[in-house]
Amino acid sequence: MVPGQPPDTRERLVRAAWDLLGEGGPGAVTLRGVGARVGLSRSAPYRHFTDKDALLRAVAARAFLVMRDRMRAAADGARDTPSALRAVLLAYIDFAGEAPEHYRLMFGEWVVTQKKAEGATGGPLHEAAVALFDECAGMVASGQREGAFRAGDPGDLALLTWSTVHGLVTFAGTGHLDAKDRAARAEVERLVGEVVKGLLARSAG
Repeated sequence: MVPGQPPDTRERLVRAAWDLLGEGGPGAVTLRGVGARVGLSRSAPYRHFTDKDALLRAVAARAFLVMRDRMRAAADGARDTPSALRAVLLAYIDFAGEAPEHYRLMFGEWVVTQKKAEGATGGPLHEAAVALFDECAGMVASGQREGAFRAGDPGDLALLTWSTVHGLVTFAGTGHLDAKDRAARAEVERLVGEVVKGLLARSAG
């Protein structure tokens, strides 16, 4: 899409699918439905997407990139890498809370199947998911170079960190954190701080 130019038809369809997903989950997204929402004929969406899965792949890829951009923005201005990582993890949690249907689509079994469907060399969905993970692993590696984070494979440490935060998202989304005396948000922030502490090098702790 060219800045300052109106979105093309494919872009309009993806935007409509994004909105429908947020309103009613994957079941609410149909090619006819997105076509109707943007004022196109029933057959028009099929010129851009072969089927519903192809349309949802485009939405999921966008969600990964939107999350990555939000995490990058959250890290801007942080005083050091541990603080940046804390801000990034909170941005991840915030996205999950604000767009739960998109988050479930991104990290459900469907995405694994769809990435395989893109072929051995991958496609836009695979690339977007890898870009998000690389952002996390790159931050860990940066902290290691600075001496702030402990040694270890940055990919492994990023995966463990991500898995922990994913668990927090699940607990927060199902209300389990509300069982604590303090508010769920305060509890999330405290626990994210503990996650970051677990990465610190001893000299930095």
